[in-house]
Amino acid sequence: MASPNRILIIDDEVQNRVLLEELLAFLGYTTESASGGLEALDKLTAEFDLVLLDVLMPGMDGFEVVRRIRENPQISDIPVIMVTILDDKDTRLRAVKLGVNDFVAKPIDSLEVRVRIESLLKMKQAQDAIKRHRAELEETVKERTAALLESERRFKTLVETARDGIFIKDWELRFTDVNAAMIKLLDKQLPDIIGRTDEELFGNHIGVQNKKVESRVLEGQTIETQETLLYKSLPIAVGCVRFPLWSPSHDIIGVCGIVREMPVRPEISSDDQSRLDDYPSEAMQYILAKARIAGDTDTTILLTGESGTGKDHLARYIHDRSLRSRGPFYGLNCAAIPHELAESELFGHEAGAFTGAVRRKRGLLELAEGGTLLLNEIGELSHVLQGKLLTFLDTLSFTRVGGEKKITVNIRLIAATSRNLDMEVAESRFRKDLFYRLNIFPIHLPLLRERKEDIPVLVKELVVRLVSTMGLPHTPEVSLDALRRLSRHSWPGNVRELRNILERALILSRGGLIRPDHIILGDTEEKPPRESPHHIARNNPLNTAVGETQRALIEEALRASNVKTQEAARLLGISRYAFARLLRKIGITGGIRPK
Repeated sequence: MASPNRILIIDDEVQNRVLLEELLAFLGYTTESASGGLEALDKLTAEFDLVLLDVLMPGMDGFEVVRRIRENPQISDIPVIMVTILDDKDTRLRAVKLGVNDFVAKPIDSLEVRVRIESLLKMKQAQDAIKRHRAELEETVKERTAALLESERRFKTLVETARDGIFIKDWELRFTDVNAAMIKLLDKQLPDIIGRTDEELFGNHIGVQNKKVESRVLEGQTIETQETLLYKSLPIAVGCVRFPLWSPSHDIIGVCGIVREMPVRPEISSDDQSRLDDYPSEAMQYILAKARIAGDTDTTILLTGESGTGKDHLARYIHDRSLRSRGPFYGLNCAAIPHELAESELFGHEAGAFTGAVRRKRGLLELAEGGTLLLNEIGELSHVLQGKLLTFLDTLSFTRVGGEKKITVNIRLIAATSRNLDMEVAESRFRKDLFYRLNIFPIHLPLLRERKEDIPVLVKELVVRLVSTMGLPHTPEVSLDALRRLSRHSWPGNVRELRNILERALILSRGGLIRPDHIILGDTEEKPPRESPHHIARNNPLNTAVGETQRALIEEALRASNVKTQEAARLLGISRYAFARLLRKIGITGGIRPK
């Protein structure tokens, strides 16, 4: 039967020593006491398992006692719990730096003392077991194993109570240790984690992606990723930093990772995802079949098509059905950012790289690690950036602006453009070599007028989104006549034009049923005759008919805006000055009564 643990109590107050001796004796420990630091150091030997130490004592205070314990190699690893009424940050920080393992506040709580002593004694037992095991190992593996065990010991001591999840893996990428927060994130029991790989725990889909990242860590890289984990069947976004563990002989012996739960990223929000599979048109079904094939690969994709055809939605569709779906999805509109800032947005920059660069910034190529980066309107990139992007695609590495260190990433690039890149190449506005590098798997999106069967589905989807964006109380219906009117339009602005028209219709309908008269289309609408020819009065000239239609639209806009002329002008898509001229032209000067 194992002998009880020995604990040395150091306190200058007799009452405190007696209280602790009685409590520890009740818990089954053997105790000895010392009334001051010098007496304690005389008594303290390696046979003691733990020290309970007061801070404020005459002569030698608790800080000096700790310092001398840690400097004595025979007793330096004995766990020390400091019993103190001092609870300020500086005092605790000083104590930790000197080597204090834990704290107990006065007045003493018996349950707290018991828990903290048991925890540190278990750590001490683990340390002793590690030492015994290390001595038995063969000399050829002694240094690497000892270094890993030492790393594990430090890990247990320093991070067991951390809120961030922390894990350690060995050279074979098997979990060797995890803290309590990591166990909670993984939603598994500790025995089910230790000694296993990601493939064994989560399957090939996750395991293969993590192995790609961590294999690079074993080559010496520190890699930051954003990922999505399933916690109790719900997705949560996490950021993970992985870095190599080094032995004293400068060999990499494993991987350490720190995982922190993050707010849900906008780029993974389901509200931004289009339900493309619901589209019935043959053209879109063909496109989606190609997109699903692309999703099963890691190849570069080039999306082409007119502005507003939904290239960004298709890029997201491909990402969500790829092996990278757990990783981030970022998009950059190359046409919406000045040329002088585009390089920093893509590649990032170091502090001091240029005026205003006060700190290091990670570019989108780094942020998209393990995921997908969409470069929309890639034809707008300057020739200089086109060359740098080509180099990146060939090597998957780059340097930040103002930096020297090569950074390697693992991302999938999707490029999109509304330009004819063949013509751009022919006219030397786009690099031929970059075009060939991007054009591995091209997908051309059809015009909206080429897939009018999708309009009812699109209308339903867009109305739901607009209702949410505009804060309307409920989702209104769209009448069949309104849908027919939308289906007859030629849609030069594609889906983007449809969205704008529906937003205007929601305003005009005040959130009620959307009727044909709420659908205000452009000049390219394929308009059916409003009446049969025999119903048109012969004495009604064209200018009169146009004026009446114009007046009706203006009156409807005024009613919908509660006679706010600036808002009415916005509904009609014209400036308030043009609207004022129209009011004078048709003779509306005193306003109009709202409905």
